[in-house]
Amino acid sequence: MSATSLPRIGPVEEPSAEGASAPSSPPGATAFQLFGLEFSLDTSSLDALERVARSVTRQRLRGWFDLLRGTEEVALLTTCHRVELVLLLRSAEEFQRWREVLPGPADSWRPRVGRALVHHLFRVAAGRESLARGEGEVRRQVRAAARRVESRHPRRVLRELFARASNAADELSPSVPTSRSIAAVASEQLLRRVGCPSPRVLVIGSGTVGRQVTESLASRARVTVLFHRNPPDDGFLRTTGARAERLERLSEELAHADAAVTAAKFGDRGLRAADLPRGHPLLLIDLGMPRNIDPDVRELPNVRLVDLEALHRHEPPPEARDGTDPRLERLAEDCSERLERLLLEPWIGELRRAAEELRRSELTRARPFLGTLDRNQELAVERLTQHLVAQLLLTPTERLRAAPPGPEGDLLRRWALELLRPLPRGP
Repeated sequence: MSATSLPRIGPVEEPSAEGASAPSSPPGATAFQLFGLEFSLDTSSLDALERVARSVTRQRLRGWFDLLRGTEEVALLTTCHRVELVLLLRSAEEFQRWREVLPGPADSWRPRVGRALVHHLFRVAAGRESLARGEGEVRRQVRAAARRVESRHPRRVLRELFARASNAADELSPSVPTSRSIAAVASEQLLRRVGCPSPRVLVIGSGTVGRQVTESLASRARVTVLFHRNPPDDGFLRTTGARAERLERLSEELAHADAAVTAAKFGDRGLRAADLPRGHPLLLIDLGMPRNIDPDVRELPNVRLVDLEALHRHEPPPEARDGTDPRLERLAEDCSERLERLLLEPWIGELRRAAEELRRSELTRARPFLGTLDRNQELAVERLTQHLVAQLLLTPTERLRAAPPGPEGDLLRRWALELLRPLPRGP
């Protein structure tokens, strides 16, 4: 990764310009950096994505976090077609260590850094990079990821980032219609492919996605909802005209169905070729990741299987999805600027600590010349010197915050700290 591609958020350690001997920054002046890695149907196959999704578990993530001590925070975001890691790191070298431990083809993990990562997360939360553009389910997944951030940083930076991204999605689209959902995409594909009017459709799952599929098909198909524990309520069934049966009746219902949609996680490829009827054409749509239906069912001559990868092929690529939303980009830019200031605060804090040490040192040296002071006089001297230091640091502090990110700004911040260090005293 070249220096020109590095983030605006947090400078990266770089050698100083030739001929300049840059001072090293003290431990308290670490400039943290934001990095992201995406493994999705935009970067790889469904087979590879499924393997990665099974491998990158919460338990393994905690193990990597404990091992990689240069990582301040890590968050895992998983949706129906993506696995993403968002990282707050101490250096670009730590980012390379993450790339080495992650499973799957290295070139299928798409990296993002700094502001590019922030803007990407805002687009993800707003559904701009979903199979169903503008869908609302993903913002709930972003909020869930925020609640499970692994952190050793004093400020919950990633939690704030995820919260701002999901809040921006709410601000732009307070309510999201069912037509903007993976369920609607699947329903349209089903009706297009099944080839008969008013088909008999099984919807396997009575959760959010199952209800959305049922609502999308209600006026154009005869729908039966199969549930495991919680049946759809009577009002929902009356409104949609659907039937409800227990999942145990799957085999009997498949024998009379034209199509089935799996909208629930019910096992490791829980629907297999042996479970399917042979006597009539059957269209299967699998919305699970990991998958609910064994891909081997494609070997049956009467079965057609549509999975997330097939649905993805019929959707436009990310760069063509919805174009750019200026309001969303502005909110992402505001968040980027806020995080830049937040991640530079260790430098500001170290500058103030260095100035405070210098103030105390000079007061100690001046004590013999001040004579005996009463409590009010001591307090007046203390307040006066603190005020003088605060005023002297006011402009330099703002200049440091405004300094350009990257090696040049990093060098400026180091020199600012160096100027406050006392010179060695002679014997």
